[in-house]
Amino acid sequence: MPRRFIALTSLAAGAAIAITVALAVPALAKGTTQASITGPGLARPVAVSVTAGSEALPGQGDALSRLASQTGLFTVLFGPNIGDASMPDQPSRLRMPPAAATLGPRYTVTYTVPGIAPAPGQASGQVRQYLYPRAAGGPVIYTPPGQQGFGGPLQAAGWLRGTPRLTATLTQLGVPAGASLPSAPSSAASVPAAPAPAAAPKPNDVTAPAWLIATIASAVAIAIAGTALWLRRRPRPATDRRVTDRPATQETSSEPRRQPSAHPE
Repeated sequence: MPRRFIALTSLAAGAAIAITVALAVPALAKGTTQASITGPGLARPVAVSVTAGSEALPGQGDALSRLASQTGLFTVLFGPNIGDASMPDQPSRLRMPPAAATLGPRYTVTYTVPGIAPAPGQASGQVRQYLYPRAAGGPVIYTPPGQQGFGGPLQAAGWLRGTPRLTATLTQLGVPAGASLPSAPSSAASVPAAPAPAAAPKPNDVTAPAWLIATIASAVAIAIAGTALWLRRRPRPATDRRVTDRPATQETSSEPRRQPSAHPE
């Protein structure tokens, strides 16, 4: 019985692990595979991609990884504390939306991100950002809220201030270069119809996906049920069995037998 119990428990645990791995494969795709940039001065979209079978990830040196880091894609996907050491060119959050007169021409970058559920009419998951490479004081990035990330909304959205390297990267990719705008007075009107930055949840507040919790709970339940079944069916120790080593017909009394009286009363 113990061997059978061990075999059944191992089989159940293996099945649970296999299901977990199978369901986790889409969630393990954490990077972008392609970016498309559109905007003024571009006759056709600028496409930036990686080699087939690979992804742009934080800290890598390819063009798509640099662009994604400099526009804050990994920040909006994973939270503001991702890759601080490996991404020195990542943008910083702006507490207030910039004035519309300070932004300059707007470009749109659309990232293709495997693992994100595609919206209706889309073949794959996407994240859209607006780029202002000639904004006063340095490039500005805006991520519209309401977009989907891995298993839920994006971890961060709103306005970011990029580094000068973002402007240089866009120029190398073919975005027309131009002089940055001078700083505008603080009384200038804000960007019309631009919602305030969405509150970014703290990394510690991010919960595990529901499918992962369900799979772990199922594996634990199977293990508990198997243990209970084994404890119920295991043989009881033979401590209360009666052992009779002596025949029942033998007399064990040591008292002498009484002789019959010769004189009847």
